[in-house]
Amino acid sequence: MIDETRQEQASLYVLGLLTEVEKAAFERGLDTDPELRAEVYALRDSALIFAHSVPLVAPPADMREKILAGFAAAAAPVPAETPFPASAAPVVSDMPAGGPAKPRGGSVILHLIPWAAAAALAVLLVKQKAEFAELADSHAKNKAATAAEWALVESASREALAAAQKKAAADLAREREARAAAETALTGATAEKTTLAGEIASLREAAKIDRTRIAVLSSTAARAPKAVAVSVWSQDQQAGVLVVDNLPALPAGRDYQLWVIDPAKGTPVSAGVFKVDDKGKVRIEFKPVQPIGTADKFAITIEREGGSEIPTLTKLVGIGG
Repeated sequence: MIDETRQEQASLYVLGLLTEVEKAAFERGLDTDPELRAEVYALRDSALIFAHSVPLVAPPADMREKILAGFAAAAAPVPAETPFPASAAPVVSDMPAGGPAKPRGGSVILHLIPWAAAAALAVLLVKQKAEFAELADSHAKNKAATAAEWALVESASREALAAAQKKAAADLAREREARAAAETALTGATAEKTTLAGEIASLREAAKIDRTRIAVLSSTAARAPKAVAVSVWSQDQQAGVLVVDNLPALPAGRDYQLWVIDPAKGTPVSAGVFKVDDKGKVRIEFKPVQPIGTADKFAITIEREGGSEIPTLTKLVGIGG
């Protein structure tokens, strides 16, 4: 059995009314006394049941003062010669008639425990209700803010996707245009190559009848790597035809000059000057300024307008034979 002192301490412990020193000492007793632990659990359950059995109303304004006054009255010593007032609670004896009177567990504190527990738990529940309402309001605000943020993110994502799709479509259109232009250029180059090949074939066929020499001049100019020229030379007529393609147009004051290289002569022999059109093309008939014994090679240089007596080798743009 638990005595009245430990029962009273258990009640004060449940209500959180023990001092730190008393609380530490009481909890040490809890570790070694199963009956005391059972009593504490029972008091906690009773306090909770009692608190939930009454409606949640605000306690009277003087509740705190009454509770404190009750504790003060219970703690104050009563002088032996001072009789109890008529309004004081009667002392109930648990001894046989005629025996010494002893207050039953009977401390005023025990009578106040249910009311104190109800008041404390009522305040706690009101506070928890307010905290729960505040938490619910905060959760609702956070939910609304999160929804707004997601709406902004979704809108930005849609805009970014639309912009990316628009850019991809534009890039694809440019790529298709560039491919079409490249195909057109390739078709044109193929046609020119076919035409040039046809002319060369025709000239070679003519060379079988006459003593004709055909020479293909390769470009030596870094700025005109695709330039090509074909020279058809008739030894009997001492004249020829020059066909040029992809040779850049020259600025004013400059001409292209054709040279015939004869091993029997000390220097190349001039065969005249020429210009190309805006597409780098030209077809001319030429005749050297001197008779040619053997047309070994042909060359093209850039000279001043009107030509030069000797070639400027640093301005060589094509040679072949």
